[in-house]
Amino acid sequence: MLAPELVEELQYLEIAVSRRIRSLRFGQNRSQVRGTGYEFDSHRKYEIGEDSRRIDWNVSARMQELYLKRHFEEREVTVFLLVDLSRSMDFSTAAHSKRLRVVQVAANLGFSAVSDNCHFGFLAFSDQVEAFEPPRKGRGHVWRTLHRLYSLKPSHSGTDWGVALRFLRSQLRRTSVVFLLSDFITDPAAAHLDDLSDLKILARKHDVIPIVFEDRLETNLPIGRGLLRFRSAECRQEMVLSLSPSRRKAFEALVGRRKSSLRDFFYRLGMECLFLNVAEPFFDPLMMLFERRRKV
Repeated sequence: MLAPELVEELQYLEIAVSRRIRSLRFGQNRSQVRGTGYEFDSHRKYEIGEDSRRIDWNVSARMQELYLKRHFEEREVTVFLLVDLSRSMDFSTAAHSKRLRVVQVAANLGFSAVSDNCHFGFLAFSDQVEAFEPPRKGRGHVWRTLHRLYSLKPSHSGTDWGVALRFLRSQLRRTSVVFLLSDFITDPAAAHLDDLSDLKILARKHDVIPIVFEDRLETNLPIGRGLLRFRSAECRQEMVLSLSPSRRKAFEALVGRRKSSLRDFFYRLGMECLFLNVAEPFFDPLMMLFERRRKV
C-alpha cells in the first residue's frame, strides 16, 4: 500500500499534471513510424516500385522529377514504463530514494497518459522480470499501477537489460512511447547497453525515452577529508577512495565521462534522455521534456 503522505503527494501531482498537460500531450507527439496517415510532413524523390498514388504531381511538374508526399502516421499511443528495481535503485542520501522518485515520475507519466486517453502499463525488472502490467486506460488503472509499483519487493538484486528488453519486445503490440526509468548502473560483468540488439530494435520501432536517476553522492563526493568506503549495490564489491583534491578531480571527470557516454549512446539511437537528481524537483524538467517534444 502507498504511504498516506505519498498518496497525498500523488493526488496533488495528479491535479498539477491535469492543469499543465493540456497543451503538452503524448498524442500531440509525432510518431517515428512513417506511413500514409493524416498529417503531411514533407516531400522526397520517388523510387521505382513505390506506391504511385503518393506522387505529388504538382511538385513533380515543377521539379521535373517525381516526388512523393511523406506523412507522419497518427495512431493511438501507448505509454509504457520499463522500470529498474535493482538494488542500486534503493540507494539514497536524499529525502527520496531513486526507487521512490521513480514512483513519483511514474505517477506524472501515468496521469499525463490519462489526460490524453492513452493506454498505460509497465514492466519492472532486476536481473529477471519482476512484474508486468499490460497497458490499459483509465485513472483507476494508473492508481492500481502506482500501488503495485510502490509495493513491489524484487526477488533479485542485479540488473539484466537483455532479459527485460526481450520480454518487452514480445509484449508491445502497438507503437508506444517507452520510458526507461533507471540509474543505468549495472554489474561490470553484465552485458553493456552497446551490445544489446534488443534496445536498438526497440528504438527503431518505438519512441524510447531514457530517464536517468542520480543520487548526489553518485555525482559529488562528500565534503571532508580522509577515506570513504564504497560497496557496489549490484555486485557487492568494495573499494576505498581517498577524499584528496586529486581524487575528487578524478571522480568528477569519471562522472562526467559516464554521463557524456550515456547521452551520446542514446543520441546515436535517436533517443532524447533526461537526467534527474533525486534531491531536486522533477516536475518542471518532465514538463520541459514534453514541451520540447510537442508537435509543432
